[in-house]
Amino acid sequence: MNEPAKLDLAATADRIEAVSRIVITTHARADGDAVGCIAALQRILRQRGKTAAAYLHEPVLDRYAFLTEWEPLLVWDDRTAEEVLAGAELLLIVDTCAVDQLRAMADLIKVATIQRIAIDHHVTRENVVDAVLADEKAGASAQIVTNLCDHAEWRIDAEAAGLLYTGLATDTGWFRFSNADSAVFTTAARLIDAGARPNELFERLYLSDCEARARLVGAALSSFELHADGRLAVIRLTREMVERCGATHDMTEDLINEPQRVGSVVACVLFIQPPTDGLIRVSLRSKRGVDVAALAARFGGGGHERAAGVRISGTMESVARQIIPAMIEAVESMPVSVHGKNTSADDADFADG
Repeated sequence: MNEPAKLDLAATADRIEAVSRIVITTHARADGDAVGCIAALQRILRQRGKTAAAYLHEPVLDRYAFLTEWEPLLVWDDRTAEEVLAGAELLLIVDTCAVDQLRAMADLIKVATIQRIAIDHHVTRENVVDAVLADEKAGASAQIVTNLCDHAEWRIDAEAAGLLYTGLATDTGWFRFSNADSAVFTTAARLIDAGARPNELFERLYLSDCEARARLVGAALSSFELHADGRLAVIRLTREMVERCGATHDMTEDLINEPQRVGSVVACVLFIQPPTDGLIRVSLRSKRGVDVAALAARFGGGGHERAAGVRISGTMESVARQIIPAMIEAVESMPVSVHGKNTSADDADFADG
């Protein structure tokens, strides 16, 4: 497969405007940025008279279910997916450009004969598309989508603004991570002016957990370990722990950020055992000094410099024996100049899904 062409805003808008039938998708275990982007694009493109359909890989996570009340989304069906792609002129893949994150759809997407364009802000990128609109400096893919809409003069109504604001806010940790630069706040202000309501979105996203989710946080923290003189935190979630809390694996999002409350911690790892036999999910985060995307790439994963992940075959113990020493080495190799610098981590759900 050839290296995907690099597109700017104008070229991307032109390609979208030139077609009528568009399919939109994102990565598995879609986070707020992914759900917000594909729902907003579906809404905006339909309002422009396009036949647009947005697909998730599984039902939306509970935390983001309210977004689909504004803009319903479909779920890929193995029996009809090939037909869906064959009936479209363009496939937009948003918030990823990685084969592993497209799961069962990856093979169908790679051989699809329609145009394939990725819109993404991640550093990790593979040749699964023909062209890409990428901005690794963007705080979220929602920021790129907003810029695209503004450049093309596509109207963002109040509902679309709320969807995009959700993506922007969740991928910047509600604007507390180091990727929340002045451009992010400019985009946030633009979306508020268009009708997004930050206070209502924050309540729906972060003040609406069920009891089982609260118990799951406690269970994860009960496994808390410190390594490398308190600079590396490790937490684990086994299948039995999730079941004991009456929780589901959909509720594990953001648990990786809990250990970062400890002042000495500069990096953390979360190991999650799948609900059935399968790959162990490993989430990696760092406040500063440790490039977790580079570390994840060594094991077949990727993501952002401060937030990444990977899925690895094996038991919790065998996977931990691979990852923890590598993380300890990375933490202990940190430049002395950044040990005391308190910058926050860019959030991502690259392989939390």
